[in-house]
Amino acid sequence: MLTGGSSSRLNLTTMLYRGIDRLSRRIDLPAEACRPFDATRDGVVNGEGAAVFVLEREDTAQARGARILARIAGWGLACGNPQAHTHSHRQAIIRSLEHALTRSQWTPRDVGHVNAHAAGSVEDDPLEAQAIQAVLGDVPVTAPKSYLGQSGAACGAVEMVASVLGLHHGLIPTTLNYAHPDPACPVNVVRGDLQRAERATAAVLSQANTGQTVCVTLAAD
Repeated sequence: MLTGGSSSRLNLTTMLYRGIDRLSRRIDLPAEACRPFDATRDGVVNGEGAAVFVLEREDTAQARGARILARIAGWGLACGNPQAHTHSHRQAIIRSLEHALTRSQWTPRDVGHVNAHAAGSVEDDPLEAQAIQAVLGDVPVTAPKSYLGQSGAACGAVEMVASVLGLHHGLIPTTLNYAHPDPACPVNVVRGDLQRAERATAAVLSQANTGQTVCVTLAAD
């Protein structure tokens, strides 16, 4: 099976449709504009991207001598109300994490790192951070949108690539532009140099502005 996503939020039609009220105004230093979980974040930076994965049963992959980069251990789905920026959306993220752990037969301590949806949103980053902390405690957290921006429908697949490659190399991807911890975002953000992974597992989070939340758990082969 081939699965993935492709999307762009850079064209004018998309920006007119979605509006610009939630975008970062940090135009003087564009490379530093996307600041997930940082106390000085001021909004989202749009992007574009595409990624495709080959999904295959483990036995057939081994039979043909494929190089297995990671395996899907479990997944969880839930739905909340992101427009309210309140308890409903945070609880949906919590439920997706808990369902994924149950399907994976993992405990919170089995998660090596979280690949967060975090887009640098003033309203949404705290809800996700609080959900991660509530379920997984002080787990290392990375936010690939700090490099890539918000690519919409593509971001779940594009950002999962970072964790798949990280698991393959025994590393946790870092987060750009995180310098000022925000008490409203109580997560252990990985920053600076690449961090060696203590566990070869990951939980990848994604959310849609229509309320869907998803968590996919990955493990190195």
